[in-house]
Amino acid sequence: MTEISVVIPTHNRAAFLELCLVSLCKQSIDPSRFEICVVANACTDNTPDVVEEIAALHPSHRILMVEEPIAGVSRARNRGLRATQAPLVAHIDDDGTVYPDWLERFIVRFAEFGEDVAGISGEIEPVWESPRPAWVTEDMLPPLSAKTTLGSEPRFLREDDWGMEGNCCYRRAALEYADNFSEQLGRSGTYLLSGEGTCLEHRIRKNGGRLFFDPEIVLRHFIHADRLRPLWFRHRYFWQGVSCVAVRRYKAKHGLPVDADKSLNLPLKKEAWAFIEQETTDNMEDSMIRFHDLGFVLALSGIIPIES
Repeated sequence: MTEISVVIPTHNRAAFLELCLVSLCKQSIDPSRFEICVVANACTDNTPDVVEEIAALHPSHRILMVEEPIAGVSRARNRGLRATQAPLVAHIDDDGTVYPDWLERFIVRFAEFGEDVAGISGEIEPVWESPRPAWVTEDMLPPLSAKTTLGSEPRFLREDDWGMEGNCCYRRAALEYADNFSEQLGRSGTYLLSGEGTCLEHRIRKNGGRLFFDPEIVLRHFIHADRLRPLWFRHRYFWQGVSCVAVRRYKAKHGLPVDADKSLNLPLKKEAWAFIEQETTDNMEDSMIRFHDLGFVLALSGIIPIES
């Protein structure tokens, strides 16, 4: 009997997808206990060939590919949910790889709890394409999906906690009851909105579900070298600011608790923004906060349109 489904959204990253699939085919549990679903999200590369090749090399595994032609990671995850059938649904990004006990640990943890435990997330272990720069602090690791902020002990998540969407597993019934991932949130083309996982977890809690974190459930995430640049971080934080507005509107619309108003760090003097197109690491923390707040204001004012 299939106990757990793995959903992998992917967009034109066949080389990384191959590594991901290989690691999943080395799981410690019998192949009959899980299925792997690749969701080709507006792919134009050789993703289908990679899936077909890996499936041929591992005939005892159930590996399928479905297509989601409209770009959007939430759309892709939801398409994968509809294409699979196991009572547990694990999510992994295409540039992640896992240890052989990854699925087994999820299954064992869920067996320990009652049905009210709707989701479990794990820790992220970075795999650096190039050495981590000294200016990348611990606080800058979560935006890279290089580490969570949840600590080193297993525990239930608090209201202000969130798990990494790229290393999590939910009960299918809880996902469906919470209406799955919001397709108004999540990365889509050039729009780098986030918050789809946070809002999903808020809806799960509203429905009475609990969420758990196990740091021993480890996913290895490839950190691309082109992300280790000051401009990438500022771009990332800008879109995080935009996402904050999108999440606030989504929460308000769906009766979820909305964060308190925040003070903004937006200097009015032109010279305070001199770093805007420079690859300088001076005052990185301050500059990232400014970009976050700039994205927040532009989205709030409607200059950057977002759906709610």
